[in-house]
Amino acid sequence: MRYVITRASMPHLSDTDAFFNDFFVGPSSKKIPPVDIYSTASAYVIEAETAGYSEKDIKVVLKDNVLTISTEESWKERREREKERKSMIVSEIRLPEFSRSFRLPEDADAENIAAECRNGVLAVTIPRLKPAVPSRIEVKIGK
Repeated sequence: MRYVITRASMPHLSDTDAFFNDFFVGPSSKKIPPVDIYSTASAYVIEAETAGYSEKDIKVVLKDNVLTISTEESWKERREREKERKSMIVSEIRLPEFSRSFRLPEDADAENIAAECRNGVLAVTIPRLKPAVPSRIEVKIGK
């Protein structure tokens, strides 16, 4: 499985600059959730850290053999409305929009992908296609 979209690198930044850039992110910055990807004999599994996001906040889409995990478009507006209703005193939790994409391998069964959220982890299971077993065909020689 190969990443399609990765975190944008910042060339020519010192380690200190990179640290502060990562540490002091603004509210409009994008988060790229960390993932674990593993395979079994029957499936590929992508586990993405999505703590703080509910199932209705996350969208999983397959298009042109690229699987994308992202926040749902209206999520940001819904979160702002929730914050307004709560009369926030301090708001330090940042749950920015995110998007992460992966190109599926050739043996992925795109028709049977399943996903579930549990304990802040989104697990996307992509079954593997069974390899075609060559059949034996006897060819008669002559008439």
